[in-house]
Amino acid sequence: MTKRSFNLLMSCVVAIMALGMVFPAAAQETTITFLTPPWGVPPSEEALAAFEAEAGFNVEIQSVQSADLFSRVSVASASGQPAADVIFLTEEAPSNIVATGNMMSLNDLIAATPDLDLSDFNKLDFWTVDEQVYGIPTYVQLVMLDYNTERLAEAGFDAPPTTWQEFHDMAAALKEQGIDEYPIAFPATDWAWYILSLSMGDPMFDEDLNPVFADEGSKAREAMSMLLSFYSEELVSPDIIASGTTPHDAFWSGTGTLHQAFQGSVAVGNNPDVSQQAPNVAYMLMPEEGFTWSFPAAMGIGAGSEHVEEAWQFIQWYVSPENQEAIYNTYGLFPSRTSVTDTLTEAGSIVGADVIAAQSDLTNELPRYALWWGPFATAATETLREAIQNDTPSDEVIDSLAEQWNELKAEYE
Repeated sequence: MTKRSFNLLMSCVVAIMALGMVFPAAAQETTITFLTPPWGVPPSEEALAAFEAEAGFNVEIQSVQSADLFSRVSVASASGQPAADVIFLTEEAPSNIVATGNMMSLNDLIAATPDLDLSDFNKLDFWTVDEQVYGIPTYVQLVMLDYNTERLAEAGFDAPPTTWQEFHDMAAALKEQGIDEYPIAFPATDWAWYILSLSMGDPMFDEDLNPVFADEGSKAREAMSMLLSFYSEELVSPDIIASGTTPHDAFWSGTGTLHQAFQGSVAVGNNPDVSQQAPNVAYMLMPEEGFTWSFPAAMGIGAGSEHVEEAWQFIQWYVSPENQEAIYNTYGLFPSRTSVTDTLTEAGSIVGADVIAAQSDLTNELPRYALWWGPFATAATETLREAIQNDTPSDEVIDSLAEQWNELKAEYE
C-alpha cells in the first residue's frame, strides 16, 4: 500500500468514526411538536433558533388551519395518541379540544414555577375549567370593527355609523358613488351573524343554554335579515363568499371600507408594508347596544405528551414579554400580558387604545365551553353560506339554526 493510499484510508476511517460519533448524539436529541394555526408560528426564526440552542431541544412546528388542527386532535385522540406536545388553543378550542379531555392540566407546572406571574396575564379564566388551568394566554382579542376614514369621508360621512341601518346605508352609498365596489369586508361565516346579533343587544342564549335567538321578534332575527342583505346587494366581495378569503386579507389588499376587525388590527391596517388601506384605518365602536365577544388564544400541553418538561419550557418562552411584543408587531395580536400592553402603550405603539378600552366594557361571551359549540359553529357557517347562495328567507335560517342547536344540545347533554 502506498503512503498516499494509506493516508486516504485513514482519512476515511476518521470520517466514519466521526459520523459514528455524531449520529447517535443526533438520534438522542429531543424534539417536541408544536401544533398551531399559521398565525401562531413564532414570528422570528432567529429568536426560535436561539431558544432551541439554549434549551437543548428542537421544536418541530406543524402549521395547519384551525379546522385541520381540530380534526388532527380528534383523530389522535381516537387512536389514543397525543396530537402534539404543545397545542395552540384558538378561540374555538374550548369545546373542540379542552372540554373533550385532550389537554393536560397545567396546575402542577404552574405551582412549580413561582417566577411565572399569572397576575400579569389577562383572560386566564377563559382557559380555566373547574379550577384547572389548561392554557397560558398568549394574546387577548375582542371582535371589533375598523374602517377607512378617508373613503368614508369621500362618501360624505364625517363619523362612523352608530346603527346597523346607518352601516348598511353608508356601504350602499360607497358602492353607488363608485368609491368602493365591495365596501363591507365581512366573513361569510357564523361570526358575521354573532357580530350583528350581540351588538343589537340579543343575548342569543339563556342561562340554560336555550336558543333565545329564535324567539319571535328577536334582535338575532333582525340581525340575520340585515346580514343577508349585505350579501344579496353585493356589498361583500364574492371572493370572500366563494373562496373563503378572509375579510382581513380582502381589506388589507384594498377591498372594503367597513371591516370586521380585531383588537390590534389597526396596527396591521396602517402598516404600509402589508396594507393598502394605510394610513387611514381607525377603530369604531360596535353599533347600537355595542356588545361583542372575545377570542383569546393560549398555549397548552397535549394530554399524554412524553415531553412535558420541554413543552412547559417552550410555553414559557413563547409567552415571554419579548415574544409577545414581537407577535404584536408582526401579526397585530394583542398581548395577554398587562406589562407588555403597558410598555407598548407608553411607546405609542397601540393606536386607538381609547376605543379598545370602551369596547372592552361591552362584552357578552358566547357559550364556547358547551361540548356542542364547535359542531354548531360549523353547522351555522354552512347554513349561512347555503342561505346566501339560495336566497333563503332569514326567518327560515334562524329556525334551522335553532333546530340544529337543540338537536346538538340533546345529543351532547
